[in-house]
Amino acid sequence: MLKTRLLTLRLAVMVPFTSLLLLTVGVITFAQQNSYERMLAEVSGKLLTSYTRSISNDLRLFLGDPFNTNLTIADSIQRHQLYQPPRLTGLEAYLKDAISTLYIHQPQISTIGFGSEDKYFVGFRKKNRHQLSLLLKDRRTDNELHIYSGSTHFGTTTHKISAYDPTLRPWYQPFARSLTPGWADVYTNQDETHTLTISAVSPVIDDSHNTLIGVMVTDINLNYINSFLQRESRDFSGSTYIVDDKGKLIASSVLPPEEQPATQLPQPDSLIAASQKFMVQTQLALTNMGAEFEFEHDNTRYFSRITPYQDEYNLKWNIVVIMPEEDLLGQLPEHQKSGLLAAALLAGCGLLIGLLVLNKLTQPIIDIARASQKITESNWNVDIRPGIKLHETDQLTQAFKAMSARLQHSFNSLRKLVLYDNLTGLLSREGITEATVSPHTNQHATLMIIGLKAFSHINDSIGHLNGDQLLVLIARRLEKDLPDTSLLSRVGRDEFAVFIPGFETHDNAELIAGQLLAPFSFPFIVNGVEVMVSASIGAVQGVLPQDGMAEWLRNASLALNKAKTQEDKPVHYFEPRMLEASLEKTRLAAEINRALEHNELEVHFQPLIDLASETPCGAEALVRWRSPTRGLVPPIQFIPLAEENGMIIEMGQQILRMACQQTSQMIAQQHWPQTFMLHVNLSVRQLLQANFVEQLENILTESGLPAANLTLEITESRLISQPQQATETLQHLRQLGVHIAIDDFGTGYSSLAYLTQLPFDSLKIDRSFVNQMTESSNYTPVIAAIITLAENFNADVVAEGVETKEQAEQLKLLGCRYAQGFYYAKPQPLSEWSTDQESISRVSADMDNG
Repeated sequence: MLKTRLLTLRLAVMVPFTSLLLLTVGVITFAQQNSYERMLAEVSGKLLTSYTRSISNDLRLFLGDPFNTNLTIADSIQRHQLYQPPRLTGLEAYLKDAISTLYIHQPQISTIGFGSEDKYFVGFRKKNRHQLSLLLKDRRTDNELHIYSGSTHFGTTTHKISAYDPTLRPWYQPFARSLTPGWADVYTNQDETHTLTISAVSPVIDDSHNTLIGVMVTDINLNYINSFLQRESRDFSGSTYIVDDKGKLIASSVLPPEEQPATQLPQPDSLIAASQKFMVQTQLALTNMGAEFEFEHDNTRYFSRITPYQDEYNLKWNIVVIMPEEDLLGQLPEHQKSGLLAAALLAGCGLLIGLLVLNKLTQPIIDIARASQKITESNWNVDIRPGIKLHETDQLTQAFKAMSARLQHSFNSLRKLVLYDNLTGLLSREGITEATVSPHTNQHATLMIIGLKAFSHINDSIGHLNGDQLLVLIARRLEKDLPDTSLLSRVGRDEFAVFIPGFETHDNAELIAGQLLAPFSFPFIVNGVEVMVSASIGAVQGVLPQDGMAEWLRNASLALNKAKTQEDKPVHYFEPRMLEASLEKTRLAAEINRALEHNELEVHFQPLIDLASETPCGAEALVRWRSPTRGLVPPIQFIPLAEENGMIIEMGQQILRMACQQTSQMIAQQHWPQTFMLHVNLSVRQLLQANFVEQLENILTESGLPAANLTLEITESRLISQPQQATETLQHLRQLGVHIAIDDFGTGYSSLAYLTQLPFDSLKIDRSFVNQMTESSNYTPVIAAIITLAENFNADVVAEGVETKEQAEQLKLLGCRYAQGFYYAKPQPLSEWSTDQESISRVSADMDNG
């Protein structure tokens, strides 16, 4: 599992501080930027609106004066009847005078002319301010349009247009139909210049007949509108252009007039194109009041306004004004950026100063945390760098140094308690392990563990305080004759270890072992009482491996256990098979535990024979273990280990429950008689449980087996461990109706006086007496005495281990009532077991033949 990484103190303090500072700067920046944007929107709106209104007003005058003059001329032609075809000399003189006087101060006028319904035309075109060029089509030109270099038809003709029809021109047809003045759409002149023109047109009507005489036209070259926008933008840093209601560009202030070709519409530059693209993409909604928008081009933000322009003569244009952001507010954007940069620098300086201060403030705490980590590694040097002097951190530093000193003292004291035995002052198990780590590894050495025999009984007899004093006396005696290089330690309650480096042979080790056992030849005087103590030694010899002392202590303990079982040989050396036996014992214990969990135990039954009738009258339930790896395991291999580690309690409970259930089923199915007696072995550990009687009652209730059909067998020798408690429990069991049998009778050491106190119903003669009965006459009187003793106690006798017919007949002659053994049947599972007389007889016959 991954360990969650915790925040450091410095990070935990600096992150909120940094976040708060950045949040403050961010809020200020946002507020300033928001204020700037509002001011920018307000200023741009007012400035663009004002400028657009100014252009619109000036454009109205720029276009209105020529139109008004055109109306005046048209009215004069009609009123004074100046049109007299087929010769237009009178009208020619009038138009020449008008362009020389009325339009002299209107440079935007390029041409004035009159076209009639009779398809005549007369007009003048400005070459410059003082020179005119006559345009004429009448009888004098043979109905061709002649363009003269001068202002009279006597001059040189510069250009002729045959079949010229003024009534077909864009400035004539729409107004001849509507008979109302107005502006013609942009068109190209048919003369040699082919310039783009916008014309003010006024129809001339004969009031007397209400008929159209012709049309008066005044041309304005589009270059003059570009010049107009150029002049209007002289004091304006932005750009202005005009588009018609169809989106065609009419004029722009971007290019000077001389750079704009007169024969085609102006081409939009990249800025105008970007603004038009933005309006198309956003589908900008245009109202009568216009609309404002902003867009970006070449990393520059532009503010723009589009305003409709319309006069009383139905001219519909749109005026678009564009201004870059930096030109709206002068130096304010730069100041804005400078202010934001200054704020960022100030925030950065504040952050840096704050982090330095916080670093100084937290440094003592961080050093204390690091020192704490070192303390866990037994490094007591406390190095705390000085930071900003604060009362709290100074107190914390001083308290930590004092705590570190106390911890060091406590650690040293505790280490001494761990490495040395508090009672004897010798090295402890941990002490001798640590003492041999470095100087003696990979060298020949000998380790001996001295174990005191029956020390617990001595301790109980003389008292624990005197027992402790005895251990001190033993330690002092052991120290006297040890080699100088040896190490003596106390590794257990009643065990001492001696490590002797440099010993390579058994002879040297035997000599030291004799010296270690010699002090136990004499009594120890404890508070005036002589106490004799005997000891055994388990030894390990060889090359001590790196970190191998723990292994040697274990091996020496195994050898000591073997030595304690040998009365004639108090010293025993470790052999690898001891470790294998110990490991096998550990593995076996684990497998027994698994067997209990997985119900691998089973019950085998061996019949009890009534010798008088030679028929089965009961059976003894015997436990068997069917291991998935070991097969069928004999009881002798696992019962003692189960007794030793306490698993016999669970095992006994399982076997008792299974035996009662199976016996009850056999009786209920009438395979066994109602009086059939079930014998089950009971461990003394199981018997001494506080709630054993209640457990037995539950088992009998669950199985349905009557208590009178159950006999519990208890080994005689084990009852003497706690005789009073065992006797009370046995009495409770007999009160339930359960029978009690003393198993292996005759092999124990209990007295007949104790036997008189035990409640029992039968005695089981141990198989060792039965086996020797036919071979030696010494055992027959013992069996007879047991039978007589049982009769005196009004108890039955069961002989175990009957293997021959002679044994059975002799037991019958001695008055033994019941018997069991291989002569009759081996223990078998219930599925293979039979109780009929024929089967018993067959088994007996087989035994005889064998």
